Amino acid sequence: MAVPTLFSLVVAADTRRGIGMAGALPWKLKGDMRWFKELTTCPDTDEVLARYLMNIGQQDKRTHSWESLTARIGGARPLPEWGPGARNAVLMGRKTWDSLPPRFRPLAGRLNGVLSRGLAPGVFQGSHHIWPSLQAALDELGRDPTVKNIFVAGGGEIYAQALRHPDCRRIFLTDVDAQFPCDTFLPDPGPAFREIAVSPRLEEAGTMYRFRLYQAGG
Repeated sequence: MAVPTLFSLVVAADTRRGIGMAGALPWKLKGDMRWFKELTTCPDTDEVLARYLMNIGQQDKRTHSWESLTARIGGARPLPEWGPGARNAVLMGRKTWDSLPPRFRPLAGRLNGVLSRGLAPGVFQGSHHIWPSLQAALDELGRDPTVKNIFVAGGGEIYAQALRHPDCRRIFLTDVDAQFPCDTFLPDPGPAFREIAVSPRLEEAGTMYRFRLYQAGG
């Protein structure tokens, strides 16, 4: 029997579970971008959760500015760094890959994977991999001992596939407390996922948001 290759979703969504508009994020939150980068780059997820106060979010009733959290993070000890022997993989659909600004492709410090049935599989320019399906990516990554964490990062169809997959164990959600015009939505994860950690409430440019962690199973 094959050993499961566990993976997580990382996503930002508004109060209607909207995640995108015309192939782009409907909001600009520096905190969310930093969270995404550090979460998907650092091979030690627990260190990232501690950095963002995920263990005290329910007890802390204050609203923190993003600037105040940035100041706290700036004085924190450096996160464990990725390297050839300990790295994360980020998987996304072709449309999501195409939506990344060229200067950010591939995402630095991570193994980038593009899921596409229309592109020839393989490694392209030594910078990203193309797999024909989520399962094909998981099968190959599961045989690579250097890959510590696997994150699915969109778009909507890929999220839907991932949520139906039995090896999807965690959802890292940036919960944006507002409504934005969106044409792409995150499917309802359903009752299988329960919240196990949450950050304090953050405010940036008038928008409130939190980082939440959901886990499947008991």
